[in-house]
Amino acid sequence: MNSPKHLEGLKVLDFSAVYAGPICARFLSDCGASVIKVETPEGGDITRGPEGISRVFAHFNAGKQSVAIDLKKASGQALAHKLIADADVVIENFRPGVMAGFGLDYDSVKDARPDLVYCSISGFGQTGPYVHRAAYAPIAHAASGFDIAHTQSQGDAEGRPAIWGIMVADMLTGSYAYGAIQSALLGRERTGQGEYIDVTMMESMMMLIPGQVQMAQIDSPPLPGGFHPIKVSDGFVMVCVVSEKNMRGLCTAMNRPDMLEDERFSRINRMPNIKQLVAEIETWSNALSAQECETRLNETGVPCSLYNRIGDLFDHPQMLERGSFKTLEDKIGPFMIQNMPFQFRNIDASTSTEVPLLGEQTEAVLQQVLNLSKAEIDKLRTEGAIP
Repeated sequence: MNSPKHLEGLKVLDFSAVYAGPICARFLSDCGASVIKVETPEGGDITRGPEGISRVFAHFNAGKQSVAIDLKKASGQALAHKLIADADVVIENFRPGVMAGFGLDYDSVKDARPDLVYCSISGFGQTGPYVHRAAYAPIAHAASGFDIAHTQSQGDAEGRPAIWGIMVADMLTGSYAYGAIQSALLGRERTGQGEYIDVTMMESMMMLIPGQVQMAQIDSPPLPGGFHPIKVSDGFVMVCVVSEKNMRGLCTAMNRPDMLEDERFSRINRMPNIKQLVAEIETWSNALSAQECETRLNETGVPCSLYNRIGDLFDHPQMLERGSFKTLEDKIGPFMIQNMPFQFRNIDASTSTEVPLLGEQTEAVLQQVLNLSKAEIDKLRTEGAIP
């Protein structure tokens, strides 16, 4: 894995904060891009926390350089313009209109860099009646229809939507933004033209429920099925009986060939009768541990997994084999963060172990990237554009 990383030489300017934009930019960094994170001098990215750096911040921003610029100052905006003119990619996730207020939106900067790829991430998009609404991941979960679809699948009598502690929309939207940027960069290679990308959290979440989107257009949709946890002696396992091969494997593991003749569990009827199938499986699985059940079913070709706790993953044999985590010892380590969920054969795209303090590379970037003199940097500091 000694080949140059795929995105080496690419310059990315990351104006984003919190989760969606920063994870997108970190993926670009992992693949070799040089990423400069632009932060406000007053505390920087909120995920830094009160101490100025945190494990969560490290997870989303390892490998980047931090430049602190006050974008409310005219000299700060002029400085950002210069950095954008030197960049290949810009990422921002301010509320729509904020970058335009700074004079840093795509239409304001594209003439200086016609081949620029500029990606805006927002809750609802850059146009439409919801354009100025604030949005965090739980808002996108609710607005997209995902929460109701998920709640209906739980069969809760009150129909109360789930409490969210996992920011699905942020991670998903950041991943879509990463893919869109790659497509735009390929287009740039072919045409020489830049691109503006408008990625939304709401539409990203809608992509998770394609079956429900289709069923909502049918007058009498079929009853929903679903995959139910299976009770075992020490907890639960997840079993997915999708194909006829899976069903035959299940019956073999359970020593229940009679179930193959049960019309309720035929391919067409299996999902509508999933609760009855679960009840039959649990007459067998209740006597087994999760590990025993997982092993037996996988041996007969039935997809099955026990429920891992997060702490189980750090020394999970599959994760160890794949090198899924990287240990950071920089500044606040040691601790582990997850690498990207894909690997290349010819390059090492694991994340960096370096995490920047707020504004740590400000002076170095201004000198090395923009060739500013010490006198010019001192003037910017006097004007309050940089700390």
